[in-house]
Amino acid sequence: MVRAGAVLGTVSQGLAMNNTSIFRIVAAAAVVAAGVVGGDQAAMSAKAAVPEQHCVIEVTGVEDGVFVTQPDVCFASQGVAALHAASVSARRSGPLHHLARVSNTKTIGLHYTSTSYGGSSVRIVGTTCGGGVWYPTGRWNNNIESSRHYCGSSPTTFYDSASCSGPPYPIYLRRNSLGQMNDRASCVRYG
Repeated sequence: MVRAGAVLGTVSQGLAMNNTSIFRIVAAAAVVAAGVVGGDQAAMSAKAAVPEQHCVIEVTGVEDGVFVTQPDVCFASQGVAALHAASVSARRSGPLHHLARVSNTKTIGLHYTSTSYGGSSVRIVGTTCGGGVWYPTGRWNNNIESSRHYCGSSPTTFYDSASCSGPPYPIYLRRNSLGQMNDRASCVRYG
């Protein structure tokens, strides 16, 4: 004959084990959920932890519709980057012949790693808004969230695909957020 106390003790141990198992499952689910929800926060924190850099990329030509560029030159502040961009224009025109001064080097686009024109920036400078593609590489690929456009009535258009295919996301003046295109631009077409 089995005593009632022994059965209750065995049932209690089983329930305790089940409660422990349930607790472990719930705890594991909470960790997974925190990772999914916190992943965006962790990515945002990691982005904020990187020191700001403000870079200038000089366009030196266009080949087959793609900008030929110099390596980016980066600074700790936007002001110094803007001064460097102005020096590119002065260097190109230099003390040479009058016609050389009409180089019209200017900012074509200014892109930021955060919304509302915050975070690091990259300034694309050159002589043309007449068309050309810039493929963001390194720190800029899939890392643009706001942008200023300097090409008049022809748009700056962002694409998720490096082949400039897929749905276009054009801007005509500036956007403090690229919305659905935030952190997705792998191709930028000017003009």
